Amino acid sequence: MSGNDERAKSAADGPAQAYLDEVGLERALNIARVHNARDLGGLSGALGTVRRGRVLRSAALDRLTAAGAGTLADLGLRTVFDLRTQEERDEAPSALAPGLTEVEVVVVDYLGTLDDLPAGPMELYLHLVERSAPGIVEVFEYLSRPDAAPALVHCTAGKDRTGLTIALLLELLGVPRPVIVADYVASNTGLLGRIRTSVSTELMENTLAALDQAHGSPLGYLEAHGLSGATVEALRDGLLEHAADA
Repeated sequence: MSGNDERAKSAADGPAQAYLDEVGLERALNIARVHNARDLGGLSGALGTVRRGRVLRSAALDRLTAAGAGTLADLGLRTVFDLRTQEERDEAPSALAPGLTEVEVVVVDYLGTLDDLPAGPMELYLHLVERSAPGIVEVFEYLSRPDAAPALVHCTAGKDRTGLTIALLLELLGVPRPVIVADYVASNTGLLGRIRTSVSTELMENTLAALDQAHGSPLGYLEAHGLSGATVEALRDGLLEHAADA
């Protein structure tokens, strides 16, 4: 069964339908026992359109079934970025099939930070954002490799650590901020009834604006923590398609 067929099999009512309505048939992913899963493909900006099937995002993979593993295989998945702490991994190890490359990157090196953080106070969130930069740069450096994609990025809920990482990736790819923010808050629907706290439009808007103020742009923030121009160009070359390529 193809990845597109799995997308089409999303449930026709309830929370799954709400998520499908928000994210769209081409981006929503139905991976058995994995929540908040979607493809970045199809999001467009001034630099081009994100290629379908190159970067996926989700919540944790500890409950992944054989059917779900089959879906990931159908999608051609090569690399999984696990942004959780070692404690989280020990408590809920990913149930991945053999053959996948799992890259463990601790974005925040203590438990109960981004995934448990409410939508404020803003100062605390920005403090955590600054702490996250080295791990995010590590993800981007690996993702820029020619053999890294298709790749999936996840943490526990797939909303804060993953949300920030994906938002910054989309910034580098030239996706407009309203589109970035809409993808960020789609996690509220993707996790409906499964989380204590939600993410907000204002939180991501203010975070990106704060990075503009402190570093000139989110790209400046990442460059200040070691992201190279060569990595940025490799990400754009590998993950974007242009009108002439389509």
